[in-house]
Amino acid sequence: MARVPSIVRVAGLGLGLALLVTACEPDFDIDGAFFPAWSVCMAAGAVLSIFAHFAFVRARIDAALGPPVLVYPSLYLLLTLLTWIVFFRT
Repeated sequence: MARVPSIVRVAGLGLGLALLVTACEPDFDIDGAFFPAWSVCMAAGAVLSIFAHFAFVRARIDAALGPPVLVYPSLYLLLTLLTWIVFFRT
């Protein structure tokens, strides 16, 4: 049986805890910004981007994507905003 790398377990635990905390009404409106909610979405976007990077490397399409300095920040932003839409749309 293959062992799961520790970084994957830690990331999964962190994401699981973040999703658990979102059920506790995590957003407070302070000067028009939803503080805890956006930070949870940013963390989820970062974790999902790391998983996407591993998937791209495993599929051997990482080199064909383009300059990483443009691709991965764009992917991070996309996944962060999608996380916001999925969990906190109003």
